[in-house]
Amino acid sequence: MMAAAPLAVSEVASRSRLVLLITHMDQGGAQEALLRLARSLRARGHDVETWFLYEKSALYRNEERIRVVLPEKSPGALGYLRIVGRLYGLLKAHRPDAVISFLPLANSFGQTVARVAGVRRRVASQRNPFWTYTPWMRRLDKLAGTLGCYTANVGNSQAVVDSFVDFPKAYRDRLSVVHNGIDWRPSSLDPAAARARFGLPADEPVILSIGRLAEQKNQSLLLRVLPSVSAGHLVLAGDGEDRAKLERLAADLGIAHRVRFLGEVTRADVPDLLRAADIFAMPTLFEGQSNAVLEAMHAGLAIVSSDIPAQTETLGGPGNGQGQGAAGLLLPLDDDGAWAAALDTLVRDPAARADLAARALARADLFTVDRMTDGFERLVDTSAPEGRVYRPQPG
Repeated sequence: MMAAAPLAVSEVASRSRLVLLITHMDQGGAQEALLRLARSLRARGHDVETWFLYEKSALYRNEERIRVVLPEKSPGALGYLRIVGRLYGLLKAHRPDAVISFLPLANSFGQTVARVAGVRRRVASQRNPFWTYTPWMRRLDKLAGTLGCYTANVGNSQAVVDSFVDFPKAYRDRLSVVHNGIDWRPSSLDPAAARARFGLPADEPVILSIGRLAEQKNQSLLLRVLPSVSAGHLVLAGDGEDRAKLERLAADLGIAHRVRFLGEVTRADVPDLLRAADIFAMPTLFEGQSNAVLEAMHAGLAIVSSDIPAQTETLGGPGNGQGQGAAGLLLPLDDDGAWAAALDTLVRDPAARADLAARALARADLFTVDRMTDGFERLVDTSAPEGRVYRPQPG
């Protein structure tokens, strides 16, 4: 299910006062998507502020019109009560036309408070399948959505929306899909210069994976199969709790000399890093919709991904046994041999890489920040009937 074609601003709501609300300030795909949406809505003439319930890091303090409800890194039970009180006061004073929230706590707590504060349009955005939420957060989200605290409830993929299939009808009736969008600015470097910038080999294929080093992203699969790939250098960009374990695995497999742990990279670094790569590999266990894959598509890379529903939806593949997606190779998570064979073929065959890269680039235009903004803008249109839910059509 693809986002609808772009609309002129005159066709939707006139200038609105909007609050974009997210659980915490820290590095993450949801935070990046929310900030892209804020910038885009602001460029369309809306009055937009971005609010964080609390502050795990000061990463986005320099962004335009940022507010932290409770400037603490890890609020306990008392802290959450203070967040509720402060958020209510801020909303009553600011009087936004709509609140758009990302992540479960901002959705369930934030939109409940927004409803009590009299905010007319309350758009929740689910960023991952519901079964990834903690048990108590599942209950809170189900309750808030069923009782009407969300005037609209957006999944960033049909796969996310489908995960709520067993929720009450009153909850499901508010669900729709607005895909993530990328505001892509390609690297100005040529591949050789990009590789030199990151200290990567100039004379062998580069397999890149970007993401937090954690169980969800499943980088251990790439390490396990690399000994069976005849050439190539694996670059893992990101940091996280699994880094030491992954470094030990690379050493145990005797491939440490073929693996580069790049550590955390800034968003500004990503275009150059993608320019340095030949293949983008992502064996993720679950996603809502991966910004990293969207960036790889916009960069025109050959993509190899797990065949989970969200990735199959993004890449346009059927998820069948052949694993041939419209914009990438989709492979089962339980078949290391298939991953080894696919990567080995791609490192040896530039024509195969070029074919996949062309298909990825052709599909990338379905996932732009303008399309994402169109979807959210329609949902906060205060001229529309209160009960209307905008449902993007396949594209």
